[in-house]
Amino acid sequence: MEKTIEIKAIDKEKALKRALNILGVELSDNETVDIVEKVAPRKKFFGLFGTEPGLYEVSIKTKPEEKKEVKEHREHKPHIHKFEKEKTEKFIKNEKAEKIEKTEKVEHSEQEKEISEKVAFFVEKMKLDIKYKIKRVKERVYVVEFFGKDNALIIGQKGKTLNSFEYLLNSMIKNCKIEIDVEKFKEKRNDTLRVLAKRMAEKVSRTGKTVRLNAMPPRERKVIHEVVNKYPEFRYI
Repeated sequence: MEKTIEIKAIDKEKALKRALNILGVELSDNETVDIVEKVAPRKKFFGLFGTEPGLYEVSIKTKPEEKKEVKEHREHKPHIHKFEKEKTEKFIKNEKAEKIEKTEKVEHSEQEKEISEKVAFFVEKMKLDIKYKIKRVKERVYVVEFFGKDNALIIGQKGKTLNSFEYLLNSMIKNCKIEIDVEKFKEKRNDTLRVLAKRMAEKVSRTGKTVRLNAMPPRERKVIHEVVNKYPEFRYI
């Protein structure tokens, strides 16, 4: 899989950083980056007034997973009656499952307690008339749902306060991901962003002019990209 984008920047490092920010991705060990300088940056008025950005093409490629050969190793084992063997294996399997389940419950309980303490601290300091509940949607991913009179204060203008609160919690609490929602605001916001992206894409297609949107957090940019990707004639700048 390959993602390519053209970026204006004063050097390759800043071009890569901006490309990752726009695409809303993070580099991993199985990804490679190829940066081609299409238009070189140049200094304005002998370097006295800064540098004019150049144009770079940034390509992020995902390496295919390597298939590992598994060789069967046979060794002599004492003969065990089939019924006894199945009974023993079942007992060991159940014992391991119980240990894993107990460990997960303890870790989940401690993690949820830490999240609850941090959220309660902020709610109290901000003097909000609001309640919340915490639920785990999958391993190490929790959702904090707010509901009450001060919902609007948690959301803020176009969800800015909500996004900031979410970022703050994730910075303070490690080893898990926390998402904040207020009575399905994010779902409604995503619907609004999809409508916006479609309207702007159709405007560009109709007029041929560049359209610039306001700065958005990675989660919202991803929604915009999902819609715009359906128009292959467009490219990001």
